[in-house]
Amino acid sequence: MTDSPYAHYPNIARLVDAVVDVWPDHGTYLEKSFGARTDSLLDTSDKMAAAVLELAADDVRGTAEDYRWLCDRIREEELNFARTDAYRFSTFEETNAHVYSDDEFMKRYMNGLLFSHVLWFMHASSLHFFAQRLAARVKAGGKVLEVGSGHGLLLFLCLRDLKMREAVAWDLSPVSLEHTKAALARLGAEGRARFAVQDMHQAEATGEQFDLVILSHLLEHLDDPIPALTTVKKLLSKDGVLFVNVPLNAPMPDHLQLLRDPSEAEKMLVDGGFRVLEIASHTTQAMPLGKALKRKAAVTCSIIAEPA
Repeated sequence: MTDSPYAHYPNIARLVDAVVDVWPDHGTYLEKSFGARTDSLLDTSDKMAAAVLELAADDVRGTAEDYRWLCDRIREEELNFARTDAYRFSTFEETNAHVYSDDEFMKRYMNGLLFSHVLWFMHASSLHFFAQRLAARVKAGGKVLEVGSGHGLLLFLCLRDLKMREAVAWDLSPVSLEHTKAALARLGAEGRARFAVQDMHQAEATGEQFDLVILSHLLEHLDDPIPALTTVKKLLSKDGVLFVNVPLNAPMPDHLQLLRDPSEAEKMLVDGGFRVLEIASHTTQAMPLGKALKRKAAVTCSIIAEPA
């Protein structure tokens, strides 16, 4: 369709076609999601669509089906949230038993989330913020660490767009690390990356420091985020910065920390020993922030901070 908001963005169009092919009713949602984006955000979204399509290249249709499956799971969590005003689980022990230990569930969960980086306005907007705002704060040639690196897309952006010299990925799960390693290899960025099974709470023993540390959609999964932030503070080099993505009012199968307002996200960073330099809120379908908070609609807060 020549009048669609992504008519001139071939990678977005291919991704949308793949999803609509397995879920025709989702087309209206996607038109609204892309129609709310600026040209600059559409440019970023198209580049990220190329990356996620490359990662899903062996099974684009299957990944689209997993994306639909994920949205169905999220609707279940949203209904529970509407009834109880709370997330389903409150401890890591519970999420580990009901989510992380289910290999088939986790495979579909991670596959579905891959497409969300482009299709959901709040995820795409947070990626755009990451690339645009850190460019002025992170020196080229520096070293970046991501704890819980998932699909590796932020590390890929650090190496490709921010021109950082080296990327390091930490995770408690060897399986997750292998997933990140394979993703960066597919994107042509594995050669400048290292991978380690590492408990971040024991990280001070390594003595290694970083110019940028990324905690993206990690803190909400922890029983207590403050000790994690305290540890991360020791990992930053002089003039190093922390980047955090953390959601508000976002019921997911494995979310524990329920934050309701950007001020609560900022307080979490302050309590962990950081000074917030920038904070941006990315809402569902570009909804005005006040309206999103009133409706308890999902919001992603992106935060750039330095040690206080």
